[in-house]
Amino acid sequence: MLDPTLQRHLKGHRGKLTGLSFNPEGSRFVTSSVDNSAIVWTINEQVRCMRFEAHTDVINDVCWSPDGRIIASVSKDRTVKIWVPSLLGNCDEFRGHTSNIRSVDFDPSGKKLLTSSDDKTIKLWKVSRKHFLSSFVGHTNWVRCARFSPDGKLIASCADDRTLKLFDPASGQCIHTFEDQKGAGCKIAWHPSGTLVAIALDNNRVKIFDIHIRKLIQYYRIFDGPVVSLDFHPSGNYLITGSEDGVTKIIDLLEGRQIFTLTGHKGPVTTVKFSRDGQLFATGSEDRHVMLWKANLDNELESNSLYSSTSSLENPTGGERKLSYNHDVSETLADDDELSYNCNKENLPDTSIYVDATKTENFKISDAVEVSE
Repeated sequence: MLDPTLQRHLKGHRGKLTGLSFNPEGSRFVTSSVDNSAIVWTINEQVRCMRFEAHTDVINDVCWSPDGRIIASVSKDRTVKIWVPSLLGNCDEFRGHTSNIRSVDFDPSGKKLLTSSDDKTIKLWKVSRKHFLSSFVGHTNWVRCARFSPDGKLIASCADDRTLKLFDPASGQCIHTFEDQKGAGCKIAWHPSGTLVAIALDNNRVKIFDIHIRKLIQYYRIFDGPVVSLDFHPSGNYLITGSEDGVTKIIDLLEGRQIFTLTGHKGPVTTVKFSRDGQLFATGSEDRHVMLWKANLDNELESNSLYSSTSSLENPTGGERKLSYNHDVSETLADDDELSYNCNKENLPDTSIYVDATKTENFKISDAVEVSE
């Protein structure tokens, strides 16, 4: 396996990056920022960017629709905007939340939209008619993130009440709650199989839960700051994280260890995302910069590499690689800062490969041509 390689180093925002999403083809991606703008980047020989400035306050999150035709953005101005990423594209607005909106996500069909807010609710919308469908309640503090499962049949959410909740979008009911003793969730991500949910926590941890057996199966205490963003590789074999220690990490889930540590941002890494084919990933930071990387990760088919939740959880002695599974992990031990607990190999030396973006030939900031009317 080759190391990840920096492709482009981009600057266009005037404030901290907050969100990032690729189009289905991986030829463009959109970023959001506290500067009240979103930027669509087109990466060819020449970098072109288009700025979207319809919000009146911080944009907290962006999501490109599954068909690639529209982008959704949410803001501290309490609005959801649906817009076409072109100069003459239309922009529609949804209103319903009574406070800062933190996250936005399309369902797999692209027909519905999910938002979470500081008003402690999650809301479901129908895109075509700008129609509010339902609210999901149960959190007792700000809801930081809500995401559809890959098949759209479940919703996972995390909040400052230190819980990760699973909701049934059909009934509106909360079907399970995972509680954390010490950490609140900043972001969540679904595994491509729909069987696992990962949560980035503000107490410097990442946890991965199996939703079928409803247990914590992996956790990582390998960070020197709150973990604020994460995403699964489409193969399901890797997880990328961004944290306030200014470092991006790539974890091999089948081995249960970090394999790459990427540096170069001059501030917290606030957003990370793989392209949908897994060939690329991008990172954004409080330093206002975006880095586009070629992943160079093995693209093993998910069906050949992972496991059935109820059967083959153990690592085999040979043949296919399987998910590294912590048989004895308990949330009490995982949350205990005093115990020297090594079930997740956290006390082993860091053997990950360091990649310093500042020492690569592409670290020079790429000149971007801003397209305007």
